[in-house]
Amino acid sequence: MAVPAGTRPLRTHIDPSRDGSEVVSAVADRIRADFSRRVGLDDLLTAGSSL
Repeated sequence: MAVPAGTRPLRTHIDPSRDGSEVVSAVADRIRADFSRRVGLDDLLTAGSSL
């Protein structure tokens, strides 16, 4: 379907940056590290980890 220029609908683009996933990932990493420590798998955590 060809629509003349100027009458075409606008296209929107949703930018996924700053969607909150950074916070979710940080919490998941902390929980994973806490669990690893509780079950005695501390050696699997990276040496330079800030968790």
